[in-house]
Amino acid sequence: MAETTYQGPLLSADSHVVEPRDLWLTRMDAKWRERAPRIETLDGLGDSMIVEGLKPRPLAFEGPMIEFKARGVEIPKITDFRYEDTRPGGCDPDARLKDQDLDGVVGEVIYPGVGLFVCDTPDAAYELAVCQVYNDWLAEFCSAHPARLKGVALLPGKGPIEAIVAEAERAVGRLGLAAVMLPATNTAQPYNQPVWDGLWGRLQEMGVVATFHLGGTRFPEHIRGPGASGALVCGSKFQQLAEPLNLVIWGGAPMRFPRMKWSLVEGGIGWIAAVLDLMDHWWHDHKGWMKPRLEEEPSTYFRRNFFATFEDDRAGVRTRDIIGVDNIMWGSDYPHTEGVWPFSRRQVGRDFAGCPADETRKMVYENVARVFGFPLAA
Repeated sequence: MAETTYQGPLLSADSHVVEPRDLWLTRMDAKWRERAPRIETLDGLGDSMIVEGLKPRPLAFEGPMIEFKARGVEIPKITDFRYEDTRPGGCDPDARLKDQDLDGVVGEVIYPGVGLFVCDTPDAAYELAVCQVYNDWLAEFCSAHPARLKGVALLPGKGPIEAIVAEAERAVGRLGLAAVMLPATNTAQPYNQPVWDGLWGRLQEMGVVATFHLGGTRFPEHIRGPGASGALVCGSKFQQLAEPLNLVIWGGAPMRFPRMKWSLVEGGIGWIAAVLDLMDHWWHDHKGWMKPRLEEEPSTYFRRNFFATFEDDRAGVRTRDIIGVDNIMWGSDYPHTEGVWPFSRRQVGRDFAGCPADETRKMVYENVARVFGFPLAA
């Protein structure tokens, strides 16, 4: 089949910002100021994000590397990158629209950059304070172009559920953000625990999607040595999002909250069909003794209550009949190198080759508009 370039409108269900260099240093309450997340230049890592209790995170992955990928040249060592190398669209909303136009994208759902990694810090009160500062800034960022930028609020994964619910209410109700995000991996309060019903119930009332985004968890320490970076990233990509999917469904939350919606972000979709088949198989064999007893097959809850995003996943598109065309949302992952900017139209043409036009439009445009409130063109 000849390669074609997709010509229709695109809405990205997964894009990112690069937060201002001094965001937390200047905006956190004075009692947190000395502990605020910050950027420092480190030997062997270049400019890196420092978050209390975590290993330094090289900033190169959050935005600066995209320039090399866009030019089709090999990406240099991470030690060579500085914050100032970030593409302007990563942190400036006006410049961002120019990059959207360059890529054929008419709007983006915005997730954190380095903010993805604050959730593993051990102090719950500190984590909440970091999230609140980020949410305030993100609302300002998206307000510059509200029809094309829809921000997702960052929620803490630990601490009292009342505080988490309050921040969700503030971020959506007062700040105008479009959805909320939780860490995909949560060892403090796993998502099958009844404590989360307080959040699920309130989000269901508000009609707000809870997203689980890839990242923000510590890599296994036993994997090290040659090839460890590739093995860690590629090995964990699917595993991280399979965890909340299983915990939420087996824990019975979709059964208790039938109108609640969850989304799995940046973990690809090609693995979902196999996982759903396995979950259904286990349910048919073992539903008699498992608690809670699910009333329907796990795959039914997925298709009714879940969405999932990808940026480049031909295998996932080919299993769309199992996953559900209405449950899939494409994203460019701008400005990360895992993404497909500025070649989104070309990549969509490849991944969706042979897919009916109406189904393609749903997955790359209509589903995102419906879920996050973008204006829908005729």
